[in-house]
Amino acid sequence: MPQYHQSTAYRRETMSGGDMDWPNQPYPFKRYPNSEPRELPRPQLARADFWPLALGWPLATEGEPGVRLAGLSGLLALAAGLTAQSSGGIYLRAPASAGALYPAELYLATKGQDGLPDGLWHFAPDRGGLHLLRQGDPSAAVAASLGGPPRGLTFFISGLFWKSAWKYKTRAWRYCLLDGGHVLANLELALAAYGLGQRLCLDFAQAPAQGLLGLDPEREALLAGVGAGALVEPGPALAGGWEHPAEEPLSPSEGRDEVMAQAAALGALEAPGDSPAWPSGGPPEDALRLEPKPLAGPDLAQTMVGRRSRRNFLAQPLEPGQLARLLGAALPADGPLGATVLLGPDNEAPAGAYVWHAGAKALEQVAQGDQRHAAAVASLGQMWVGQAALNLLLWADPARLEAVAKQRGYRHAMLAAGRAGQRLYLAAQALGLGCCGVGAFYDAEMAAAAMVPSGAEPLYLVAAGPVKSGV
Repeated sequence: MPQYHQSTAYRRETMSGGDMDWPNQPYPFKRYPNSEPRELPRPQLARADFWPLALGWPLATEGEPGVRLAGLSGLLALAAGLTAQSSGGIYLRAPASAGALYPAELYLATKGQDGLPDGLWHFAPDRGGLHLLRQGDPSAAVAASLGGPPRGLTFFISGLFWKSAWKYKTRAWRYCLLDGGHVLANLELALAAYGLGQRLCLDFAQAPAQGLLGLDPEREALLAGVGAGALVEPGPALAGGWEHPAEEPLSPSEGRDEVMAQAAALGALEAPGDSPAWPSGGPPEDALRLEPKPLAGPDLAQTMVGRRSRRNFLAQPLEPGQLARLLGAALPADGPLGATVLLGPDNEAPAGAYVWHAGAKALEQVAQGDQRHAAAVASLGQMWVGQAALNLLLWADPARLEAVAKQRGYRHAMLAAGRAGQRLYLAAQALGLGCCGVGAFYDAEMAAAAMVPSGAEPLYLVAAGPVKSGV
């Protein structure tokens, strides 16, 4: 775990209030003053049931060769598009975001895409279109950055620091990574819904990848690349002399944070690497085995569009079968994360703290008694956390991250936490439950409340359960 995580931990004795600089609030969308986005047709949303996709793992690496332009429009909308506008005028999007600040940006490289010239594009969710950043065959540069043979579509997810740092200061790199995981979860499920094979790359060649997209490393960091569709032969190298289109500043005085930029650069790779294999220990024999069974419906696209953060929880348990589906959808396989589940009374397992063994689909009890109130107090006193039937605390063991992925391990863990959180949001929505994530907490107090192993660090808490209807 890098020093950055410990240095940005919240501690009760050091916390102090601060005024928000509202006149300097970032604009929510990237703006390119010298170009208009290319319009896309009305989104054609894939028809697919949520549960078979959410509970199916691993995701298919092969499938349909591609999608038509209306399908691509739908895919982008499900991954990162607008879904509603709040009563306060805030535009809500398909992925969750801390403070509705949406630092995660989505880019696209195309080759042989029906209706689009080969090139590099930026998705403009406010316009439902694509800004052309650079025309020409990008396949050779994509292959050099991500490794492996390129595909007809390659998606890139980045984190734009200032969008989140305006509110959360230096801790915002955490939120950039979590929000990147939110978008990644939506993108992966949407690609599966359209029948597209996919390949995820988190260990890309950082400088070439950032340069390919024209990202300023002091301002924005690439988080993930996902190739999709048919394999294509790499073309010639892109011509030199390219200048990234001018962008308008996000604020009248757009801030920079050197500590965030340094954290984002930590573990940078000169060449793309293979995905690490995350070993895991099996659960004890007396662990509670859960078998999440897929249900008919609801539609994946409707679930994504309808997802909201809901925290008006009722003091009610989950219904039989819901616990298995929520956990099976959120964490369908082992990975870089540890996961502790805090349950209230009258669920399928007694009130207590449990470790979720994702690969074995089993709960191992590590403490008896209801720990949700302690988690709520640690969540900066957000007491609705203690009302939720289930608290899922995602954490990481620094020694394990270092042993498997060295300095890249922190990125892997935080992105995985965001992915798991978004998938829990969607599973709760599919079951008619509420869900809300918490990235702000007193770190040491949260670790104690959730009974995480000594030395492990809490990353993200997500609460889910029955909520008041109609809200």
